[in-house]
Order: sequence, then C-alpha cells, then structure tokens
Amino acid sequence: MRLPTRPSPCTLYRRMICQRAISSLSSPSHFPEIASRSSSKHQIYRSLSLDPFVNLSIEQYLLQNTPEDSNVLFLYVNRPCVVIGRNQNPWLETNLGALAKHGGVPDSTTPIDNVLYVRRHSGGGAVFHDAGNLNYSVICPRDVFTRDRHAEMVARALQRIGAVNAKVNERHDIVLTQQPKEAARQTATAGTQDPPPPEPESPVAPQALKISGSAYKLTRSRALHHGTCLLDSPNVHNLGAFLRSPARPYILAKGVGSVRSPVGNVSAALIDSAPPFSMEGVISSIIDEFARLYQVVDEVLTQTRNNTQKDEEQLRVGDDWVAGTVGEGLVREIPEIQIITSTLHSLDFKFLQTPEFTFSTFPTDADPRERPPLPSSLPHSTRVSIRAKKGSIVEASISTSSDGYIVQEQESQSQQLLDGKNLHEMDRQAWNGVLQTVVSIDDGLLEPTEQVIEALTDFVCHKFGVSA
Repeated sequence: MRLPTRPSPCTLYRRMICQRAISSLSSPSHFPEIASRSSSKHQIYRSLSLDPFVNLSIEQYLLQNTPEDSNVLFLYVNRPCVVIGRNQNPWLETNLGALAKHGGVPDSTTPIDNVLYVRRHSGGGAVFHDAGNLNYSVICPRDVFTRDRHAEMVARALQRIGAVNAKVNERHDIVLTQQPKEAARQTATAGTQDPPPPEPESPVAPQALKISGSAYKLTRSRALHHGTCLLDSPNVHNLGAFLRSPARPYILAKGVGSVRSPVGNVSAALIDSAPPFSMEGVISSIIDEFARLYQVVDEVLTQTRNNTQKDEEQLRVGDDWVAGTVGEGLVREIPEIQIITSTLHSLDFKFLQTPEFTFSTFPTDADPRERPPLPSSLPHSTRVSIRAKKGSIVEASISTSSDGYIVQEQESQSQQLLDGKNLHEMDRQAWNGVLQTVVSIDDGLLEPTEQVIEALTDFVCHKFGVSA
C-alpha cells in the first residue's frame, strides 16, 4: 500500500497561515488599523446600515485611508433618499417641497415615508435611492482607473444572473437594451425623471432603460467609482416626484446638471429567469466579478460568502485581505468618520456648496427661454428675479407694478430685505414678511393686496421647496 505523501514544510506553513487568517476576527474599533495597513491589498465590505450619511462617510473614509495600491469593494443599500453631486443645485435637481412633506407623492397609493436629501462629496448627477437600489463603490489605484472599468464589471455581473441585455453605453451608464418583444413588458415597469413624451403616431424602436449611473472622485493616487443599480425598486414610477424641481423652468445655473433618462428595474428583465431574481444573487455576482478583475484570493470569497452574521459588524482578516460587514458602529468608534458624517448632515454642506444660479420669471439676455405663465391670481406685470451664490442671495428684484417708479421702489426694497439671506433659511413666514413689504408699495393694485401677497408667497415657496 502506498503511503500518503507528507506535505512539505512550506505547504504546511501556508495552510497554517490560511487557517489563522480565516479565523481572525476583529471588531469595528480595529477598522482604522486594518483598513489602512499596507498589506491590506484586497478589501470587500458590506454595510449593515441603511443610513446614506453613514454609508457615504464610510466610503469617503475608505478613499482617504486605504493603501494606495489596494482595491476596495464596498456595497450598501440606503433608505429612501435623494442624493445630489457635490457641484449640483438642490433647488434645480430636487423637489425639496416633496422631501419636506416626508415623501408624500401626489396620486400615489403607496407614499414613501421620510425621504432624505443628501449631498455627496463626488460629482455626477442626482439619484434616488431606496431598498430596491444597490449601491456599489470601487476604490482603486488611479493609474488603473477608467470610467468604464467598473461599470463593465457590474454589467458582466448582471449578465451572469440573466440580464443578458445589460451593457455600458457611451455615457458610461449601464442600460438594458430592449428587444421588441420585451419592450412592452419592460416599459410597463419603467419610470422616468420627467413627464413622458406624447405617444408617437407610428411605432419606434424601443428605448434603452437606464439601470445604473455613476459618479467619480479622483485624488492624487486614488480613484473612487460609485454607482447605483436599480434592481427592484418599488418606487420606479415615482422618481420624478423627487427629482423634478418645480423651479427648473426658471433657473439658469452653473455647476453640473443631471441628464434625464428613462429608467427601469433589472428584475423586470428577469421574469422568466431561473433561479428567481434576488438582491443577494446580484451582490454575490458583483463580488465574483470584482474578484476576477483584481485577482482576489479564494479565501476572501469564501469568507465573504460564509459571513452569515449580517446583523453584527464583523471583520475577517487575512495576510493581504479584509472582508466583512460594517455600519454605524464605525461612526461611534472612529472620530474621523464622525466628522465626515457631521459634515454631510450640516445644512452648510447641503445648501451653501451650491454654485451660483439665477431664478427669473421672465426671459433675460442670459436665459432667453420662455417661462411658464404665472398664476392668474398675480398681476400680469409681476416679475421675480433672484441671484444666489453659494446658497446666499446676492441680488433680488421683485415687483408687481406696471408703473416704472413703483417698480424701482419695489426692486430696491426687495434687494434691501433679501441681500445676504441664506435661501434655505427662508421659511414661509420670512418670505411672507418680505413680500408683504414689497407688494404694499404698489398702491395701484386692482386685486386686494392681501390676496396678491398670499398668491406670491405661495408661488415663491412652491418653487423654492418651502413647506407650509
């Protein structure tokens, strides 16, 4: 009988190290030293938190503190929220009034509760997150980064679970191209950020549905690519209620504007798939593709798949890898993450980072677009123009009169009352007080002054998202 070959000392040593690595557990308090150690080349984390402020803070911390040559995958799901880019305008990109009403969606039988407004550190456009949307983040050395590299990674992961029509388009978004026989089914489950166009008189080629958009942040040595992935959002029809600002037709803004696209759920393309669609299946597929892309060792995948303690923050650590679950414990334990979270929560960051913009109810040389008609309850001569810089009013011109002298008085008074005011701090009472002073100068009003004041207050508060 042939005796089994004795493993070499090197093989025994590797097995010992592997076993030691697999059994090595760490608490959130050890996260800074583990994530930043030079040997942590491969890092995979899932968040247990649904708080967008927490998840974006962890993401920012990983960008700033992981080794320059490491590759990091961070996956998280947020509670309902609207997230805008660092250089965007909340009065242009979001319906702040709908958010202020805690997510009430007009004409919806399933209102969304407590929708948050968030500004992130990276660029890109405004997006809506909920429990049916998976957020992925990859942090890598800048010299290997391209805008399509990780979008293609996610597209391959979606193809593996049955979304065979997933592909990356020229805008670096992931879309589902629709076959004619599938178009009717997928369109029925699709949403859009703007009102739907009129029905065409003749059939047209089915439109690709956007399922994932991306944003980026580059540092000297590191690159962050994070993206959304609409998997099974129950709110896909209601996205426009939060991403369509009533002030949009009146605003000329600097900064980055969002591109409006028809969107859809990945699950709509997988009705006949086997096994059935699941969020966990998508997560597992993305982790596998990340591992292939960056040649992550097998024990990392094993630990990631076997991590069943989903209600407990836990890190498993190997010689050159980290895998585990993170969450709000990191905010409690790590001062740097606390600071980032506090910044994201602050009204200064949310509103005073806004690039310069002008709101005008009438065409100007800089913005000759036709404006929607004003409410019939306002005098036809009513004009409102406000220029804001970093969220603070620097010019204001409001008038209701057709008399040139009175117009000058009203404009001068509105400038005096509004100059230097932070726009997000103007509540209904503040606007009503300013407009009462301005409108009362116009003693030639045909309508009752109180009625005009209330109508103008309603108009301005609606456009700037001021709750009643």
